[in-house]
Amino acid sequence: APPINFSAAPIALGLSEVSMDLPAEVRGAMGCPFDMNAYKDRGEIFGITRVTRRPEMFGLMGLGLGGALLSTTATQLCFYGVGPLVSFSLLAMHVERTKRRDGELSPTLEENTSLTPFLALLDGRQSWSDLAAELDPVNARTAVGIAALAALRPPWLTLVR
Repeated sequence: APPINFSAAPIALGLSEVSMDLPAEVRGAMGCPFDMNAYKDRGEIFGITRVTRRPEMFGLMGLGLGGALLSTTATQLCFYGVGPLVSFSLLAMHVERTKRRDGELSPTLEENTSLTPFLALLDGRQSWSDLAAELDPVNARTAVGIAALAALRPPWLTLVR
């Protein structure tokens, strides 16, 4: 997980000011609680990019798949399931094509990773041991715990809708 910038809250809430002498990207970063560039020194292939180049799109497609599995009517299936699945898969392919066309997708990243989740790991372009070494144990335990909660559905969880 990226480091948390605790001094961002007063800036974001307008309780403290950032010097206007700083460049715009620095001022913006000071108001953000997460430093998403904290690990830029690791290169372009690390962590979740070993699994897929578009993790955010496939995460949203997973929500669409969950919506499809939970839907009870055709309208719900289309609105919560098929719609998001199709939309986000098309968007992932579009972003991929656009980045390739504009030269933002480096040849190294393209040949060593995959748009399809786990494909690069299954066909040997990426190493499972490298992925395991880069996983944050706290994040992994949190994800497994939330998934277990959702799967087991304890009685008190039915109160949350």
